Amino acid sequence: MTLKKRKIQGIWSSRWTFLAAATGLVVSLGNFWRTPQELGQNGGGAYLIAYVACLFLVMLPIAIAEVRIAVRARGNPVHAMDQLAHYAKASKHWSLVTQIACIAALLLAVNYSIISGWLLAYVAKMASGVMDAASVDVVAKEFQELLASPDLMRFWQRLFLVMAVSLSALNVVWGMAAVLRVILPVLLLVLLGLLYYGYALGDFNSALRWMFELRLEDLTWRGGFSALQHAFYTLSIGTGALMAYGAYFPSGRSVTRQLIALAVFDTVVLIIAGVAILALVFDQHIVSGSGPALLFISLPYSFGNLVFGDIAGTAFYLLLFILSLTTVVALMEPVVAYLVERWGFTRWLAAMLVGGMVFLMGDLSISSMMTDSGMRWWSRSLMEWLDILAANVLLPLCAWCFVLFAGWRVPKLVYGVREGWFEGVFFWLWQALLRYIAPPAVLAVLVVGLYLRIAA
Repeated sequence: MTLKKRKIQGIWSSRWTFLAAATGLVVSLGNFWRTPQELGQNGGGAYLIAYVACLFLVMLPIAIAEVRIAVRARGNPVHAMDQLAHYAKASKHWSLVTQIACIAALLLAVNYSIISGWLLAYVAKMASGVMDAASVDVVAKEFQELLASPDLMRFWQRLFLVMAVSLSALNVVWGMAAVLRVILPVLLLVLLGLLYYGYALGDFNSALRWMFELRLEDLTWRGGFSALQHAFYTLSIGTGALMAYGAYFPSGRSVTRQLIALAVFDTVVLIIAGVAILALVFDQHIVSGSGPALLFISLPYSFGNLVFGDIAGTAFYLLLFILSLTTVVALMEPVVAYLVERWGFTRWLAAMLVGGMVFLMGDLSISSMMTDSGMRWWSRSLMEWLDILAANVLLPLCAWCFVLFAGWRVPKLVYGVREGWFEGVFFWLWQALLRYIAPPAVLAVLVVGLYLRIAA
């Protein structure tokens, strides 16, 4: 019995295109608004060591399995899982795992599209000079006014989705590939420029101590779990997005090497972004905070009170906007690819339908953020409940099911292991991590993560 392969949308000619696309997926807002602060609060270098260990020993083996399966099937995640279950003589219901993962990816795209709209609004705010020499109260008021205006949020979200749908609708081989190859080096240059800006004008030494000083006594079990959780989310495990891009991976190239390079690059970006951001914030002697407070209050205040802050701030928010754009396009890709390959839709039509679904759910989520909204339950908005459902339930649940299937049911032949003692030893180690280490770790992300999120 053989796997039925599909090449309806083609294969990328270069491994660098895959690396650029995957980088756009994994280098996300978490690298900028959450992890740097978590790293400093939980032992600095101790947290970083824990994060790197979780990333390379727990989550990377799962990502390798996702992409290798996608390369073997050459189709969207639903097709790949369906054909693999048939090939392995397993239950056809295993394909439900990737179907639910596609739904979870769309729910994540909904929240991402709203926050990306905020980023686009802040590109305009920083370029207009409204933050120049502004006080913390003025900057906070600007953000509060944005959150209090559903019409303004809808405008920026719709503008963002037009761009996301336009990029998603491009031909995979010559359209999307060309754009992604240009975006990656531009982002890297902007990031290095911001690092130099933080070095020249910020409190660089304090940022380095905060992030890298080894403080083992500060690394609690919650800090270790935070490192595991970030490693899980940073590779977008359970969304099907890596599998969707893996279907376009060029033949004859090493999947493992590309994913190791991806994990290394993501870690480097996390470090550069963290040092640059914290250096600027520490220089202003304010509480940096995390999440939206860091991104939309502390940083705009810092940029507004530094030399050439309007230029650096505009570049920074443009960088985050582009990263969010590539992330949302990647989250849409599993469903877009399914509609194209299973139902014969054109990419334009498929992208517009998926974008329309994201828009409708986003519209409801924006409405639920208002204090007088009827879509609030137990002091949480619909937007928050969708995020809990997607990030804390569906993603780790799908990932856990996938790990069990990939580790115990998929034949060795599917992974394309080459002959040789080194390849054999590597496969044995990789399979051991996939079978015995990854399942309990992902289950912890599901159970502990959901408990901490609900209890917060």
